[in-house]
Formats: sequence, C-alpha cells, structure tokens
Amino acid sequence: MNTEENKQTLHILLVEDNELNQKFAIAVLKRLGHTYELAENGAIGFQKFIEGKFDLILMDIQMPEMNGIEATLAIRDYERKNGIKKQIPIIAVTAFAMEHDKRNCMEAGMNEFLTKPYKPQEMSAKIEKVMK
Repeated sequence: MNTEENKQTLHILLVEDNELNQKFAIAVLKRLGHTYELAENGAIGFQKFIEGKFDLILMDIQMPEMNGIEATLAIRDYERKNGIKKQIPIIAVTAFAMEHDKRNCMEAGMNEFLTKPYKPQEMSAKIEKVMK
C-alpha cells in the first residue's frame, strides 16, 4: 500500500484502552506512514469522531465506559441522523476471534475484523481493503 510511488497517508482514530496494544498499534501506523489520534475508550472515541476528521477508525472491542460495539453503534447512528452518506470505515481490533464475535462486530456496522495479536502486514492489508 505504501510504496514510494503510491503512498496514501491516512489520519486514523485509534480507540484502544490497553497501553501495550496502543504502543504496538502506534508503531505499526507510524511505520505505514499514517497519522493517528488516540482515544482510551469508546466514549472518548465517539467524541473525537464527532469533533475530528478521520479516514478510518481502528476500534478495540473490550473497553471500559463504552465498548467498541456500543461506540460503533453510536457512530453509525450519528452518521444516519446527520445525513452522512459515506460512512467512516471501522476495523474491529480484538482478541476475541470466535465467529459470533466477528458477526457481532459486523452487525454493529464495522467493516473489517482484525484479531489480536496481529502482524503489521495484517493491519496494513485490512486498512488497504477497507479504503478501496
């Protein structure tokens, strides 16, 4: 995705409460040439989504205050109520990899599913897929 001839820099909202997972995701995003903002839970992530301009959201599922499913439902509801036609792509990032977990994420309005732990190239491929 980020070859020198075809470099697309995205501004990504990273919604993740675990500090170790934050550091890893940030390192991967920087290596891929993207910029980011961090939200420590779904409630903060939802607020940053409303206030900011992002190309993509990486959404953890298990978080305090508002989990990733609740935050995604709130984002999709906000988009609908405000007549936003082009929904922001949301990638679920979770350690829960069962089929029903994936189904719950997709039913909430997420576009892709990335299972922790992931390799940098897996994140890159998911980002590239949802940005097409």
